Amino acid sequence: MTNISPPAGDSRSLLTLLRIKSPQTRVGYGVPAGSACLVLLFAGRFNVTLVPEMPEEAQQSEAPRLVWIPAGKAAELTAEAGSRGIIMLAPQQTLVRALPESLLADRMGIVLKQALSQPLGANDAIMPLVEGIAAEKQTSGPGSFEAMEHYVGLILLHLWRLLGANLVSHERSPQGLAERFLMLAGVHKHQHWTVEDYARALGTKRDRLGVAVRRATGLSPQAYLHREIMRDACELLASTGFPVSQIGFRLGFVDPAYFNRFFTRQSGQSPGKYRHVLRHRREQGDRTYAAWP
Repeated sequence: MTNISPPAGDSRSLLTLLRIKSPQTRVGYGVPAGSACLVLLFAGRFNVTLVPEMPEEAQQSEAPRLVWIPAGKAAELTAEAGSRGIIMLAPQQTLVRALPESLLADRMGIVLKQALSQPLGANDAIMPLVEGIAAEKQTSGPGSFEAMEHYVGLILLHLWRLLGANLVSHERSPQGLAERFLMLAGVHKHQHWTVEDYARALGTKRDRLGVAVRRATGLSPQAYLHREIMRDACELLASTGFPVSQIGFRLGFVDPAYFNRFFTRQSGQSPGKYRHVLRHRREQGDRTYAAWP
């Protein structure tokens, strides 16, 4: 078995590409714990083992196939004779650097923890991105590290979209109803879906969704959504100089006055007052203040 490991050299280059080139016999590839793996299978068949939480369709795959294995436990890929494809391995720190520097990063990070297996289309947008990484690794020219991180970021965005669509279209999930709600909330909370919208997307009733979410989080679906929006609002108020109206817009509030009322109702103070208090504490050297719980 071939153990896939990051290349030596600059720590920013923690990214490995391996081409499967029609082996004459079955070949195994070991994926270390803590690394995510993307497989583009063009011909043949391969199996994924040592990952019991993987969905059945991802454990045994026939070409053409795209398989995403999130960072977690160690895994083993076994390619049958005659298989062709590409394996991309990315440690967790590489994924974190490649995520966008925005609130979208948190939403993507939640969804990208799920496995994915689906047919690989002939014109799939992810293929030229992987080839772009291969070209940058081949040339190692000026800016290659940065270019590869941008390519990885676009790949993660593409996978996030595929996983989001896959999540909504499947009626059942081994992670359970509550976890499916949490993942959907990470994607759609700034679109201000109603609880009925989430229940409809998940193919369940509002009451059943409420019971599942309350058992998992201790909060009703609505309270959970409000808490997550408040977390994002407090983060933006604390770490950026954006006007309050712009922060509200980023969080999906078209009317700045409504954002002010929402924030005040949830926290007991206006967004402007919250920011003022944080700035005052910083000026006083208090670095221990707590953000929204």
